Amino acid sequence: MTPPQIVRVLTLSFLLAGITPSALAADVFSGREVYVMHCEACHGADGRSTDPGSPDFSNGDAMVQPDTYLYSKIRNGTATMPAYRGILNDAEVRNVIAYLRSLQK
Repeated sequence: MTPPQIVRVLTLSFLLAGITPSALAADVFSGREVYVMHCEACHGADGRSTDPGSPDFSNGDAMVQPDTYLYSKIRNGTATMPAYRGILNDAEVRNVIAYLRSLQK
């Protein structure tokens, strides 16, 4: 599958899943790069957590939250996840959210 075909398939998938327009403006491919660098160690290469306390992004259960909620969790952290405020900029956080949504099966 060529990159333009992948983008079309992902865009259609997002639309069918009811993803917000702001997520569509995000760059899934850049989000993957950020995810690999900052998230993969705990959340797994395919979104299946390697840490028992981390959500599984591959099955979609953890992704039922709106983008604003996910954005806040990434920026501010949780009890077990560090905050990425000052590490990731707004666009990088949106890109990661778009990438996470692409992992749903």
